[in-house]
Amino acid sequence: MRLEPIDIIEEREVEQPRRLTLASTYAIFICWTLFSVFVYSHFSQLGDANSYLTGAYDETGDARTRFITLIATTLMGIVHVDLLAHLVYSLFAASGVCYLITQAKVHDRYRWPLLAILLLPNFGVWASVIGRESLFIGLLGFFMGAVVGYLLKRGFHRLLLALVCVAGMTFIRAPFGMGAGLFLLMFLLYAWGPRTPLSAGVQALAFAAIATIVLLAVWPTVDDYIANDVLPKAKTFFTIASDTTRTWINIDTTAGFFKSLWWTLPLALVGPTPGEVMARPVMLPFLLSGLTVVLVLLYSLNVALRRSPRGIVRKILVLGWLPAVAVMLVSYVPFGIYNPGSGIRYASCFLLFLILPSMFLSGLAAAEDERFVVDPHKRPHRRG
Repeated sequence: MRLEPIDIIEEREVEQPRRLTLASTYAIFICWTLFSVFVYSHFSQLGDANSYLTGAYDETGDARTRFITLIATTLMGIVHVDLLAHLVYSLFAASGVCYLITQAKVHDRYRWPLLAILLLPNFGVWASVIGRESLFIGLLGFFMGAVVGYLLKRGFHRLLLALVCVAGMTFIRAPFGMGAGLFLLMFLLYAWGPRTPLSAGVQALAFAAIATIVLLAVWPTVDDYIANDVLPKAKTFFTIASDTTRTWINIDTTAGFFKSLWWTLPLALVGPTPGEVMARPVMLPFLLSGLTVVLVLLYSLNVALRRSPRGIVRKILVLGWLPAVAVMLVSYVPFGIYNPGSGIRYASCFLLFLILPSMFLSGLAAAEDERFVVDPHKRPHRRG
């Protein structure tokens, strides 16, 4: 009797997920700090960062400006080197992003939206130097990590962290912080509230009706604030002499502001136009970055509306994340439309928030993926 050879199937370890490491994330921020201080500063001034370092805002500016100046000058008194002071701010922002990475267990295809933001000059330059932006980005990273972690594992400490971050972000950049606060409110409504069989679309119509009633009630106050405070301040602050200053734009009424959103919002989000790049070639990377931001936003909309799992997650994204993004984008327009160079700095604050849908899906996928579960009693899968 002849024995046929038997194929021996070799046991191999389960293929591990490709994860975005914390070391590489910190390295990205450190590289951006070095680039900003030694390269970018020779083409465009880090005006606010230098003013914070030298204490130029000690007697002027609002409370948050004086607060950041106090931190910067105190830090400078300790380290005595500009670069080290910038690195402290940069590492704080990086720590927030790293917390998000650990809570969402960012892996495989979910890495790319985050990397698309981290590698953008629009984000990296201002996330890595002294300023409101790096502090806001750090707080936003901790906030996003806290809500993703709370959805998956709960934990009072995560909820407390999210509340502290919202308070800090509102202090630093009020409109963007209020957008994050709106998201947290809707998030907790679905995390804690009663379950309802109504679809996300039906609930969206109900919330839109409620929001319309509330807006009509407070419209006189909103109209006065936008027309007499926000729009004049934005034009005064951001129409500095520059080859990219848009002196031809003059929006001075609330009605004109909302009617022009169809073209001012894309223009503010993209940043410099091709004509402005021709006048100032150093803006080319920021034009490409702006186009990337638009693509990332469209990708995130697709994730939230079509690729997210039905149920609580989709409702959190459609009824929480989407309105919050709308609030941030609309409130950004006055500060991004007059001068794209200045607008880039403001936009860096909320760019990370655009990829929140992918972070939720990454965390959910990791929670269901056996590759993330360490069980010493379970034998590895065989692969032939």
